[in-house]
Amino acid sequence: MGRKIAEWYINNKTKVLTAIFIIVVIILVSIIVNFLNTLQLNKSQTNTEANVNVQENNAPIGNFTDIYVEGTESVVTGENTSSSQVTIIDTINQFVQLCNEGNVNEAYNMLSDECKEEVYPSLDSFRNNYYNVIFNGQKKNISVENWVNSIYKVTFQNDALSTGVYTEEGTIQDYITVTRNENNELRLNINNYIGREEINKTRTNSSNISITVLRSDTYMDYETYTYSIINNTNKTILLDDKSSTDNMYIEDENGNQYTAYIHELSEAQLTITPGETKEITIKYYSRYGSTKNITQVVFNKIILNYNEVAVKQTTRIEIEL
Repeated sequence: MGRKIAEWYINNKTKVLTAIFIIVVIILVSIIVNFLNTLQLNKSQTNTEANVNVQENNAPIGNFTDIYVEGTESVVTGENTSSSQVTIIDTINQFVQLCNEGNVNEAYNMLSDECKEEVYPSLDSFRNNYYNVIFNGQKKNISVENWVNSIYKVTFQNDALSTGVYTEEGTIQDYITVTRNENNELRLNINNYIGREEINKTRTNSSNISITVLRSDTYMDYETYTYSIINNTNKTILLDDKSSTDNMYIEDENGNQYTAYIHELSEAQLTITPGETKEITIKYYSRYGSTKNITQVVFNKIILNYNEVAVKQTTRIEIEL
């Protein structure tokens, strides 16, 4: 029996070896295919998890292009990105897409009314001072980082795919805030502009000077307050002689004082003639803080007899907010 098997093997050796070779190849190919499928599945799961992490309750992340969402938590508060914030990120993405396509007018229409009034009062100002500075006809990719509340840190970078060259040169950062208008439509505040608060608080002192705090506008690095000042005296007054940086300031609930940019104010701006009503906007060294609460504004040294040679008489006005 063994002799017959040996003779059969000798006579069919080539066929046997060929069959064994084919079987080994099939097994190896099967192992390789299964290995590659496992890698692809793991990669797919990783990408899916990365996308799901910026969702809440399985809300869709949106059809983002040229955008990278950096992290899932607020840098300041540590709160997770919510489904409503996914919609906000999508709104920022729409704005960037419009700029990438050169649709400057449509991009401008996505700004809030306050941002238009305070930062870019015309389409040309937006085109020259924002679009041309960041885009200027070039396509940009962005990364978005949830900063706090509806404020997002947005980094603009050159599109390496379209240029064929990757470089960090030309990278620009902006803080973009997403708000809702009176029609509940999403709008953007850009160029580090956070938003506006209408105040309308008035104080009239015994010297018959009336100051109304009309509104405040908040930026990432400072705040501005706009006042309406009525001089009901019979003399020219000066809001501040700029002899000290401590005389005009805003104060928070913890007693911290934030002084004015007095170097940006001219004497003509600070001078109010008898019977005159003047509107003036003053900038203060007050960086944005999500928990900061400004409680009063102070004019500590208003000169009542500015045009007189005599010793200067002064008064102080505080307006509680």
